[in-house]
Amino acid sequence: MSVEASGKNMKVVCDAKEHHDKTCRWKGKATEVHMAFFDIERLGWEEGDVICGLIVVADGTVTSGRLRVTCDAEPDGGGRKEEEEVEEVVDAVATRELQPVGPGYGSSNTWHCC
Repeated sequence: MSVEASGKNMKVVCDAKEHHDKTCRWKGKATEVHMAFFDIERLGWEEGDVICGLIVVADGTVTSGRLRVTCDAEPDGGGRKEEEEVEEVVDAVATRELQPVGPGYGSSNTWHCC
């Protein structure tokens, strides 16, 4: 993963932490970010890394593409609290331009790829 993409994903974690700390019903401070193991590995991170002050935790209950922030004040010891969408960053380059096809070409906004 590129440095730019990793930086964008770090920002997502920082934003989720900030959102948690502003809205936590127990007035706690975020301590961990729970992610699917696949996502941690894909980002080039490791369980136990510290991202934006949060410890990265592999969590089988969090689906790929999402994250959950937990804090020191949660009564259930870090159960479900805040779940945020993780930005999917892909470096892609088109090999050709999309061309409109099918009936009604020019009469609608529907585009179909090859």
